[in-house]
Amino acid sequence: LTVMPSAGPTWIHIKLPDFLRRFAGLPIDQVFSKGGVTIHSATRLEDTGSDHLPVMVEFSLRLNQQKPLDEHETATAAISQTGKTPG
Repeated sequence: LTVMPSAGPTWIHIKLPDFLRRFAGLPIDQVFSKGGVTIHSATRLEDTGSDHLPVMVEFSLRLNQQKPLDEHETATAAISQTGKTPG
């Protein structure tokens, strides 16, 4: 498993105003990936009434679990540019 760096504090026991929740609390909501999944970002969103702040994850899937040539390229992007599967 690969862990994405923390999105920051996402949980707090007591109710605080949203602007304080971004600085207080525990960073307990983590994002992991495995296999052909590349995580690009994990971002905290605005309070939705839960005791956890929501986390939006942007990711892509690699075809045939191929590793990208560099960390910003995915197999899907390479197909759309060349018209065929890399390899």
